[in-house]
Amino acid sequence: MVFWVLLALMTAAVVLVVIAPLARPAGAFSVASGEEMRVYRDQLNELDRDRERGVIGGEEADAARTEIGRRLLAARRAPAAAAAPRPAANRFVALMTVVAIPAIALPLYLFIGQPDMPDAPLAERLSAAPASGNIADMVGRVEKHLASNPDDLSGWRVIAPIYARMGRLDDAVKAWGKLIDAGEGDAETLENYGAGLVDTNDGIVSPDAQSILARAVDAGPDRARARFYYAEGLRQAGSFEEALHQIDELIRRSPADASWLVTVRGKRGEILAALKKPADTPEPATLPAAGTGVDKATIEGMVDGLAARLAADPDDRDGWIRLMRSNLVLDRPDKAKAALADARKAFSGNAEALAAINAAAGEFGIDKQEGQ
Repeated sequence: MVFWVLLALMTAAVVLVVIAPLARPAGAFSVASGEEMRVYRDQLNELDRDRERGVIGGEEADAARTEIGRRLLAARRAPAAAAAPRPAANRFVALMTVVAIPAIALPLYLFIGQPDMPDAPLAERLSAAPASGNIADMVGRVEKHLASNPDDLSGWRVIAPIYARMGRLDDAVKAWGKLIDAGEGDAETLENYGAGLVDTNDGIVSPDAQSILARAVDAGPDRARARFYYAEGLRQAGSFEEALHQIDELIRRSPADASWLVTVRGKRGEILAALKKPADTPEPATLPAAGTGVDKATIEGMVDGLAARLAADPDDRDGWIRLMRSNLVLDRPDKAKAALADARKAFSGNAEALAAINAAAGEFGIDKQEGQ
């Protein structure tokens, strides 16, 4: 019984929604303007900013970008609203609607409806039915629109990552190139374009790609993919020392649990071999693991606690080394140098301990003359 009451209420609500516009006087509907398209463009820009800040993941951002792009294209194609019907016609249509909707809907539901069917959550429906056909249709519509409107940057911005996910990397690179040629210079677009140029060129970093990657690193120093490809370009050009510097900088800016560190360390081994340096040459310290859930203020408190303990009990060689490393990770070079000076003072009569402390200072890049 409750179900049928709910069904009746829903039917009444639908009827009201349908007939409400018909009660408006003629001329009440305004002609569509560019306001709707402006809103969708603002949404795209906001989505890019959320993606840059890490508020939203890559797949969620691509899905949202696809939906916003679809709505933007629909808004572009929407014709101007037609004039409203005359009031007499309005009343007739409203009356017919009130009678017809329940008269048709109820028998139809009794014939084909399945009120006992269990609910199917959206996630399960999406996993059960691939949306490749829908994506292909959407891409086709966007391509048709861009063929007539090649200067529509929002269209290229929407379709570039979709091309990449579909495996159409050449098309994705062309789309990102359109954005770059039009003057866009955000770090993500530069990174995608530069890395795409390398991936579509059998891993060879051309001068054009290297120039784009250099801009990406300047615009976003923490863009790991851009810095890795930039370092690879330096290695291919024979600039091994600078390539090693870039790889070490990438390690320094990466969380300890970053998935790309295995690949980065492999590339570092190639560069060390080219420089004829030992394969176990110490690497710089990474950032704390991203999955720890500990914020910077908490880490600083832990490091300052270590410094206080060492001040009270300085006979801990490894503790001083940890303190130097931790201060560098927190971008506090002055405190790292102060820790080095205090460690040397604490072990001034211990040659073996001083050697280990000085070796660590050299590995970390701290001034070896500090405190001497």
